[in-house]
Amino acid sequence: MAIQIAEDMRKPVVDIGVLAEEGAWSASRKGVLFLCALAIILDGLDNQILGFAIPSMIKEWNVARADFAPALALGFVGMTIGTPIGGIVGDWLGRKFALIASVFLFGAATLVISTAHGAGEVGLYRLLAGLGLGGALPAATALIAEFTPRRNRSLSVMLGIVCIPVGGMIGGVLAAQLLPEYGWRMLFVVSGILPMIVAAILAAVLPESPRYLLARGADPKRVAKSVQILDRTAAAANHFVDRRDAGAEQASLTALFSAALRRSTAALWVGFFFCLLPVYVLYAWAPTLLTGKGFDVPGASFALALFNFGGVAGCIATGWALGRFGTRATILTVSGAAAAGAAALALMPISSESKPLVMALLCAEGFCLLGAQGSLYALAAYVYPTSVRSSGVGAAAGFGRAGAIVSAYVGTLALNYGAPAFFGIIAACVGVTFVAVAIVDKHETAFRDGVPAP
Repeated sequence: MAIQIAEDMRKPVVDIGVLAEEGAWSASRKGVLFLCALAIILDGLDNQILGFAIPSMIKEWNVARADFAPALALGFVGMTIGTPIGGIVGDWLGRKFALIASVFLFGAATLVISTAHGAGEVGLYRLLAGLGLGGALPAATALIAEFTPRRNRSLSVMLGIVCIPVGGMIGGVLAAQLLPEYGWRMLFVVSGILPMIVAAILAAVLPESPRYLLARGADPKRVAKSVQILDRTAAAANHFVDRRDAGAEQASLTALFSAALRRSTAALWVGFFFCLLPVYVLYAWAPTLLTGKGFDVPGASFALALFNFGGVAGCIATGWALGRFGTRATILTVSGAAAAGAAALALMPISSESKPLVMALLCAEGFCLLGAQGSLYALAAYVYPTSVRSSGVGAAAGFGRAGAIVSAYVGTLALNYGAPAFFGIIAACVGVTFVAVAIVDKHETAFRDGVPAP
């Protein structure tokens, strides 16, 4: 039972760890998922908004597309730096603080882009935005994980991660509505103000993780207020413990390489890197490859949209499968399928005549590859205990973001050798992810009828 009687028989004791992991997935807990998902949607929107605006900027400033390459790279650099920093801040100052600060930062920096008068200014502001864009995800992931019962945790984390491509799709709708009539500056005004409004909402209503508060020695009244989200009856207690995280390492990057975690940490970092690299290769270079093979521009754009749509479906389906079959079997299945799908694309002739089959395969590739990417966050949230969860997720995702930087050069190199090399590199990268996931020595087991399977 989560509520126990202390030895003196006078003070009721609540084990927050048991309550958080075995309690009901109530409406109040789902409300935390909704708030975090709202922040992640805006993260996905602001992450991709520059790509929609660049053609208009090129026309206004009369510059080449290559002039924006540093701005795009600086955004990835900012995310690479911001992700582990956001994770560390989440473990030291709180998940709520880290999430609000990150959302406000990328909103404010995106808003300031509307005042830019050159690609150099855009790059500087994009670097600042990247810090916030990178920092938001580990804090949101930790909050979602710590307010969701264990049997629902993987699905809950995946429902949060799927909001990234949802945000990108919303960005496309905003761009289509605002760019023709109001111009690119208004696009950044709207995309910057929305996160700042959401940051204010989060500050007012988002709770802090009770397990984090207890681990940091917060006032019992503050812990009780947060415990109300888990269970209103339990919040009436005057003494809280968390025996599930007893003896866990305190928040630090060195703790990620303790004897119990170093193998999983190293494998997760490799897995994130080689999973995010092909994702960004496809985002950045697939339209260029397809137009060079005879696709028209709308057809190439639609093919990438199908990749994203497949990814949304893949994240949802994989989130369900993680709870039903466990993390090891599920992630190995989708990453193996993603490698096989990329290999099939590498071996087939790509032309306007094969367009329907190529689009179908890209949709299936999005299902598997983005499903694998999202499931890595769920796995990382399980591997790390409360005290280092935000740092652990942030460090792994930050190392993965470095793959986005490398993707700019890998994609360019692969295009020089044609479609077989392009998709062959993607298959090889996902194959490395498959091996890395197999090496992780701490996997969540499957659930049967709400309890862990034997």
